[in-house]
Amino acid sequence: MRREEITAANYKRESLNWYELALRIFPMLTVAWVRPFSLILPGLISTYDLSLDEAGFAVNVLEVGGVTAMVMLGWTMDRWGAIRLISITLALGSIALIASTFSAGYETLLLAFFVIGIGNAATACAVNALMAGGGEKRAFYLGLTHALFGVSSIAAPLIAGVIIGTSGWQRYYLVIGVVGLFFAAAFHIATYETRRSWRPATTFSMSEGIIDVLRDIGPVCLGIAAMVGVQGVFNSWIYLDVVSRYEIEYSSAILTPAYLWVGILIGRTTHTWLADRIHPRRLLIASCVVAVCGAYGVSSAPAFWLASSGLIVVGMGISGAYQLGTVWSVQLSPRRIGAASTFVMASAALGSGVCTWITGIVVESRGFGALPWVVSVVLGVGMVSFLMKRA
Repeated sequence: MRREEITAANYKRESLNWYELALRIFPMLTVAWVRPFSLILPGLISTYDLSLDEAGFAVNVLEVGGVTAMVMLGWTMDRWGAIRLISITLALGSIALIASTFSAGYETLLLAFFVIGIGNAATACAVNALMAGGGEKRAFYLGLTHALFGVSSIAAPLIAGVIIGTSGWQRYYLVIGVVGLFFAAAFHIATYETRRSWRPATTFSMSEGIIDVLRDIGPVCLGIAAMVGVQGVFNSWIYLDVVSRYEIEYSSAILTPAYLWVGILIGRTTHTWLADRIHPRRLLIASCVVAVCGAYGVSSAPAFWLASSGLIVVGMGISGAYQLGTVWSVQLSPRRIGAASTFVMASAALGSGVCTWITGIVVESRGFGALPWVVSVVLGVGMVSFLMKRA
């Protein structure tokens, strides 16, 4: 049997109908509403009197929580079953969101953010694992999931801008937390029979250990960490960057993260079609080049509309990280679909948190003009990592 044909039997292989597909994708979409950090961070800075690096560190703590959850799931996802985890992890993240709005101090906020990271990352990881087990339709399911995540990420900063502008970041996170709890309960009820009947397949083997999986996909994970790290940098800091450089109104500034996500949506939709025709390795290397060009375009733009166009290009460049990285990793480690997809997600979360934090430190001392240099170094590491791994 060829390696590409070996899959973990505890994932559903037949085609999903649209109801089943929507039921599995929606929990992933709720995660997007937590992440308009470029609008959340100014509120945190004001509420707790933080420096830029302290605000960036809060995002890093959230991502560390996510990585912690994902590393644990890398060992256990194939045994527990992704379908069993989603309602629990979505509820956990939602409760932590609500708790964060009542944080009396910075330290309490960091604890809440750590738990938010655990809940959100585990939810996204479980959904990603379900889609990665889609057999021949894997690329389509992953592409659709991450494209719809892009749509939610475009809408999130728009809605967040309105709520935060009128009622503060606490009210925004409170609303998202309550909505998340509602949908966690709905998912739990709707999937009761599926969860009850799920069993690890008797043919499933743990003969391929975690070290073997990491050996197979390690360079891919490092490259994905770099690409998503750049996404985290722009998602967290671009609002403050454009406000400092251009004389624009708040209503225009809050749209800035949406331009990045427009590019991501365009890229993910395109990759859904290209993934069946071009190997993910080639697409990821080319994407790094596109993202670097876009980053320099954003930094050097003399007008806001040109910077917005550059953000769309950056978004297109980084758009394939989750989608293509998961497809490639599952091809490299087909016996451990859950572990492979989980480690891709963990690498992405770690890259986002570390790069956001480091960028805050750099910007604090060097200004936002250093952004393209940070992006170039990070994406250079990503390109080398992809080049190290043969297709």
